[in-house]
Amino acid sequence: MRFFCYGLAGAVNLYWILLGDKLPVEAQMAVPVMAAAAAAAGVALRARELSGPARARYVRRALWVLLGYYLAILSVLLFFGGLFHVTRGGGGAVNLKPFRTIRNFLRHYRRTGSLFSLSNLLGNLVLLLPFGVLMPVMFRPLRRFWTFLPLAAALAAGVEAAQWLTRTGVADIDDSILNFAGAALGYFVTRLVQILLNCGKKRQI
Repeated sequence: MRFFCYGLAGAVNLYWILLGDKLPVEAQMAVPVMAAAAAAAGVALRARELSGPARARYVRRALWVLLGYYLAILSVLLFFGGLFHVTRGGGGAVNLKPFRTIRNFLRHYRRTGSLFSLSNLLGNLVLLLPFGVLMPVMFRPLRRFWTFLPLAAALAAGVEAAQWLTRTGVADIDDSILNFAGAALGYFVTRLVQILLNCGKKRQI
């Protein structure tokens, strides 16, 4: 069964690559989520068959693979938008006024009812959410919020700076705010789950 899950994850990605931007943006954005979910199911099935150090090593390797996949998808989204049929206009432009872009998108939604504005805001919010989940899971020092949050802020700012330097997008402080908020959300939810699991283990003891 786990091989079926792995095969499904690979097939979804192959389907995405072959069709490219012929797919709607929503469908393309769903591909990484579906692929990660299928692969995670396969990992969970295999982990149930193992125990002790063998299980820990297997899960650790799987997390590294997932991190590599996430970084590849992140690079495509940020610097190779053509695969997602995203227009990379405005390369080299800068917006340093906080919340101006967010307000403009919300006004556009209220005027037109177009979901494009909301999808843009939501996309920036979830862009670094997996980062907030994976880092405290994979690296113990990053479970401390005073270590993780500055790193997330630096990454969010660095992404915009890189897009500006490579002229693949607008350096927008609002994008950084949303990216950071997404990373922080992923972090706090993950830490809450970790704390609850640890409390459950202690009660069993």
